Amino acid sequence: MHNNHFFLRILARELRQILTYARLKQCFSQEKDELVIGFERQNGQDFWIKCSFGSQFSSMQFPTDFRRAGRNSVDLFSDLLLHEVQDVRVFENERAIGLYFLGEQVLVFKLFGNRSNVILFQAGEHQGQFQKRLGKDFELSLSQLDRTIDQSYEAFHQADGDWMALYPTLGKECTSYFQHLGYVNLTQSKQWDLLQKTLEALEEPLISIIETPKGIALTLFPVDQEALYQTKDVFDALNQFFSLHYSVGEFRREKALLMETLGKLHLKAIHYLESLEKQQVKRDSSLAYEEIGNILMAFLHLIPVGAKLVELDNFYHGGKVTIKLNAQLSGPENAENYYRKAKNFSKEIAQWEVTVARKKAEIQELGEQLKGIETAQVRRELKPYLQYLKVQESTKQSSDELPFKQFLTSGWTIWVGKNAKNNDLLTLKYAKKFDIWLHARDVSGSHVIIRNPQQQTVPKHVIEKAAELAAHFSKRATESLCPVIVTAKKYVRKTRDLLPGQVIVDREEEVVMVKPTYWE
Repeated sequence: MHNNHFFLRILARELRQILTYARLKQCFSQEKDELVIGFERQNGQDFWIKCSFGSQFSSMQFPTDFRRAGRNSVDLFSDLLLHEVQDVRVFENERAIGLYFLGEQVLVFKLFGNRSNVILFQAGEHQGQFQKRLGKDFELSLSQLDRTIDQSYEAFHQADGDWMALYPTLGKECTSYFQHLGYVNLTQSKQWDLLQKTLEALEEPLISIIETPKGIALTLFPVDQEALYQTKDVFDALNQFFSLHYSVGEFRREKALLMETLGKLHLKAIHYLESLEKQQVKRDSSLAYEEIGNILMAFLHLIPVGAKLVELDNFYHGGKVTIKLNAQLSGPENAENYYRKAKNFSKEIAQWEVTVARKKAEIQELGEQLKGIETAQVRRELKPYLQYLKVQESTKQSSDELPFKQFLTSGWTIWVGKNAKNNDLLTLKYAKKFDIWLHARDVSGSHVIIRNPQQQTVPKHVIEKAAELAAHFSKRATESLCPVIVTAKKYVRKTRDLLPGQVIVDREEEVVMVKPTYWE
């Protein structure tokens, strides 16, 4: 609940008391996904806000002091420097806080989980933002942030006691809390009373930080487990939450990930050893190559010309033996082939023994490391094993990172070229012949590919979404409508005389008209 509207309502109230008439004196970033904002209050004291907005975890902190690095830091929102804060408010039914400065400037902390951002508005219009990767934020206006919801008893009655219709921002914690109190069994008037008492309690709650199966969580509701930390100070709560997330939550996450990663490696090694041992069993039960050669030489007169198989008497072990032959070779040449294999066989056995010994040692080592991880109690005890996660991440990144933009819609992957040379790379190297190729008609722009490895019929709405991107990343981006070519990649080719990014489309399967739109 650290980014929940009701928690932010308390935070905004406390920030208003501290920051009203304070001046912004520093705003910079010195690490990826981290923004630091420093204020000077009227009493001369400093107040710091540190925003950590990663793709996996986002939160705010309030350090008592902060030393800016001497290098590798970038100033941001310079237009706000030395401006005075006039008000702080949480937006209605939304996870966002606004700092209102003189001159109609508003700095908004949009706390939407992995889409959290800090956005500057001037006279209600977007002026700049911290996280440039969140393209939709460029289209926001200040008036969009308030969500008006009728929260009267009449609306509650019309919703038949469905509190989520009036207070969707209470979230899953409230659902569990009401279930525990038997909300559904109460009369509607008592349900309303419980809802109002809950809202009143959330004005001055005891903030608890607890451990859940999904990690460290912050909640405003009463908990039925031992809390890691409890406080009524909202700044203290966020600082402790951030610390515990990494000291406890990240430890648990890394430990589980290491157990999973090494467990897979351990199992893979065991299966590999089993396959090696099966090779030995198969080899022991088979006739030796030298024996096969001798049998062939003894019965040369029984081997038909051009035969691929021959069945001969096995004078070593009795019975019959079926021997594979190379139809292109004579009987003596086939025998010589088996004699040659016999000479190499001793080398193969030696290599096999080395591989078996190495795999057994690997299995033993991985087993010991799994025991070490399982008994680890603090994060530093995991340090010797973190190399496995780094290897896994680098392997994943090398396979996942693509040199062009990637979008997802309805389970379909869309790739967009970044420039002329990148377009060639996308279309000529990465795209397959059954992928869908799109491009704004008669103007320069990005090549766009809808991946279609299963050779399915691509839904019309997916084609339209991809066409919107093709229009947006073209010279027609500012036009109200843009024609976009849609065809299979197999109908797109390039000749040597063409410049980078230029191609020949042999067949336009269709042309769609769309509004140039950037979406995520």
